Amino acid sequence: MLQTIFRRKKRLSLTLCFALLLTLLPAAPAALAANLFSDDFESYSGFPSGSWLSGNGSWSIVTDGTKAARQSSTGNTFIATAGEASWTDYTYSAKVKVGATNVRNGIVGRYADSNNYYFLILYNGNVLLNKKESGSTSTLQQTAFTADTSTFYELKLEISGTSVKGYVDGVLKVQATDSGLTAGKAGLYANGVASFDDVLVTASAPASADATAPSAVSNLAASSPASSSVTLSWTASGDDGASGMAASNDIRYSTSVITSSNFSSAAQAAGEPAPAAAGTSQSMTVGGLNPSTTYYFAMKTTDEAGNVSTISNVASAATSVSSGSVVNVSTPGELDSALSSAVPGTTIILADGTYKKSGSFAISGKNGTIASPITIKAANRGQAVISGSANITMTKSAYIVIDGLKFTNTGNSAIKLTSSNHIRITRSHFRLTENGSSLRWLYIGGENSHHNRIDHNLFEEKHDLGNFITFDGSDTQVSQYDVVEYNHFRNIGPRATNEMEAIRVGWSNISMSDGYITLQYNLFEDCDGDPEIVSFKSGKNIFRYNTVRNSQGVVSSRHGNGNSFYGNFFLGDGSKSDLGGIRIYGQDHKVYNNYFEGLTGSGYDATIAVDGGDVDTSGALNSHFRVYRAEIVNNTLVNNATGIEIGKNYSLAPKDSKIANNVIKGSSRKLINEFKTPDNMLYEGNIVYPSGSATVGIDASASQVVVADPLFTTVNGLQKLSASSPAINASAGSYTYVRDDMDGQPRSDVNDAGADEYSAASSLNAPLVSDDVGIDAP
Repeated sequence: MLQTIFRRKKRLSLTLCFALLLTLLPAAPAALAANLFSDDFESYSGFPSGSWLSGNGSWSIVTDGTKAARQSSTGNTFIATAGEASWTDYTYSAKVKVGATNVRNGIVGRYADSNNYYFLILYNGNVLLNKKESGSTSTLQQTAFTADTSTFYELKLEISGTSVKGYVDGVLKVQATDSGLTAGKAGLYANGVASFDDVLVTASAPASADATAPSAVSNLAASSPASSSVTLSWTASGDDGASGMAASNDIRYSTSVITSSNFSSAAQAAGEPAPAAAGTSQSMTVGGLNPSTTYYFAMKTTDEAGNVSTISNVASAATSVSSGSVVNVSTPGELDSALSSAVPGTTIILADGTYKKSGSFAISGKNGTIASPITIKAANRGQAVISGSANITMTKSAYIVIDGLKFTNTGNSAIKLTSSNHIRITRSHFRLTENGSSLRWLYIGGENSHHNRIDHNLFEEKHDLGNFITFDGSDTQVSQYDVVEYNHFRNIGPRATNEMEAIRVGWSNISMSDGYITLQYNLFEDCDGDPEIVSFKSGKNIFRYNTVRNSQGVVSSRHGNGNSFYGNFFLGDGSKSDLGGIRIYGQDHKVYNNYFEGLTGSGYDATIAVDGGDVDTSGALNSHFRVYRAEIVNNTLVNNATGIEIGKNYSLAPKDSKIANNVIKGSSRKLINEFKTPDNMLYEGNIVYPSGSATVGIDASASQVVVADPLFTTVNGLQKLSASSPAINASAGSYTYVRDDMDGQPRSDVNDAGADEYSAASSLNAPLVSDDVGIDAP
């Protein structure tokens, strides 16, 4: 201990000697960032003192080897801050000793006020990079790290632009790309007893644009094939080339050889691990595969700036013949018995016929495995019919597949999943017998619901209230990481005022939780049941590569924050009423690369509605939350009744949002219509072409809006850019997430305006038709 104190005190003398030595040496160019603030607390007798401020907690100066600041209250969050509110890009480190491992302690960056800051903390065997914005806390990334209560750990936040990185003892542990918080002080964070020492804040050197993509994985290998799974292994690539740590992995598989041109159309593996540091060995098991089938695997890696690696080498493996028992059933009683005795690897095959009973075919506490799921399968697709008041319920179960059944039952959800995970519903037909009551046809909810997949199904002819698919969860958390893909949804209606969405993702009371639920490659036709065709009532979900045809209403981000909508086609016939596009409320949504044509709606059913709110950043959870930081980027709007409507309803106009690089062509109304003047709206790079009675709608400079004919040409029924279009290379600003276009083709160095990038290459993504989705699709 005395040696440690001596070393700490001796540093001042060594520093003075070093400074004198530097005066005798020739001057060299400055290479280190400027020191903004430092403190070792040695001159303090109490705390807060000097530049430090705190409005709560029991802070003091203690001797812990040397002097340190300590917080000793419990039961709340206690923060002490120093520095300037104007600080933007900086590196901030401090030594932290936790008083208990189950209490959150760490450091704070870009602290604007008690409701807005980033924080890096040690908690419960993890290191977490969190964000508190507008009073709502979310985890940007976390990784395992076990802290010891007798040890000081150096925590470091490195914040530059939208990049936020967290280090422990000099090792990068967590990172994220986030644009929510832009400036603020540094601080100490404690939920209980904790000690802090050796604070240092340095200004980051000006960040140059990161244009270096991660290197491609070159040693992807497929091994250990089972009847329904294959294990993949590889060496992690880096952030820039082969160094650092990238942001995300995209792993795909297919029964056909994967190439760079068809990569995005291959199935995406569920549960991909986050990248590790460059050179680290990684692996995952891809489940849900068919037995006796050869699969091909490939991957790409993305860094925090949105740069994507080229495709990896392609690995392949053949799954084995299913080793589980096969149980053939032909009556409801036999099905009940088979379900009761099913174990991992059991395949229950339903003979053609009707399976009717007064209660549920109940599955409770049944857990297959990723390699050996429990499968319930029709002998002939669509010929095993669940009828009468019968249905299927699954409770606290995992790794179960339902394949090829038909549901015509009445009075109960066809399938109800409660507190279950890794359930797959595939190749099944939902056409329930309705009785005039509200009913959710497929329900996913309960605590610990996650990673379920609903694919290649047909949902049709729903005319009572309720949803085709409903995602709920626990009392506080929506189901997470579920995927809905390649399904056909059609003929729901007539239109009701509420409670008849085709899909509802969350609900008001849990809308501040994040779902990470993905809806992709689905076809919606004549889905007219509700003002919201799909209603997102939770955060961090994705709606991409879907086609919505002649459907009344909109896809809505009704509650929750951080949802993304991209690569979708909204197509109307120009005559059916109330055909809409996308409507948003809340914070940090992104709407980009979408194509809208022939839509007739306005107001709540506008083509793009960046609506007003009736509460700001807090209020009743069923309110309409004010829009903050929305980005409406690179969309194409052609011959719709409306263009982009801003603040049409409610009293609070959108704030701090961006409308950029869109192409809008129309012959009626204002093509950009500010019903309320937005607060700090950025317009840039838009091309607007009014004809007939239409007008641009806003007074804008040439950098905000160019009034010009986009010179479209018709390709496969869509209006795309011709070779002479003024939209080519016309985008402004930096939107790094816009890496390809609506066709799945890569963007050029300077993006074209609108959803289409001019290219002679074949399209990888196009409007879906019935042959692309549903029971019999590839």
